[in-house]
Amino acid sequence: MIGTQVKSNHATGWLNPLMSVAWGCVVALLLASLVPGQALAQRKKTACISGETPRAARYKVEKGETLPASIKAPLNGKRGNAEKGVEWMANRRQGNCLSCHTVTKILERVKEGDHESESKFGFHGTVAPPLDGVADRYSEAELRIIVVDAKQAFPDINTSMPAYHRKDGFERVSADCKGLVILSAERVEDIVAYLTTLKEQ
Repeated sequence: MIGTQVKSNHATGWLNPLMSVAWGCVVALLLASLVPGQALAQRKKTACISGETPRAARYKVEKGETLPASIKAPLNGKRGNAEKGVEWMANRRQGNCLSCHTVTKILERVKEGDHESESKFGFHGTVAPPLDGVADRYSEAELRIIVVDAKQAFPDINTSMPAYHRKDGFERVSADCKGLVILSAERVEDIVAYLTTLKEQ
């Protein structure tokens, strides 16, 4: 009997931790099932987390100087901040302009041997035209419509440039991004303010 008792104690010695883990999993599953659906939906939101907004500005589209469309008035009624515009253009989740366009003045911000500045302002794409001298090619009003909705600016070109201030008319949109614009009116104006400084020297 003593031998049997010792064997029994040895068995429960390693079974108890396993039982604790099993019960812990059961309790966790039960608690998860009690979380309201709205809270679960909130936890699943991962795609649009960088300042996207449902507020889209109203604007009037008019014929441009060289393009078929333009927006003369600032979306938020005031001129943007050019320095902030650089930040949004370099932001890899928001503007991300540098993934397609090269901007020499932004490349000049990369400090040799500085990984942070290289990561932020380096690695420019070449699939779209360089933005050097873009303010000589287009007016401020035309630059604004290009950022807001490039397809209106270039209706004859199958451009892949995102419509940064439009929230409908898209296909296969992530559920938590529906009804949101990528860039707020203020951020659009910041980018436009910077683009107007890009003139040929």
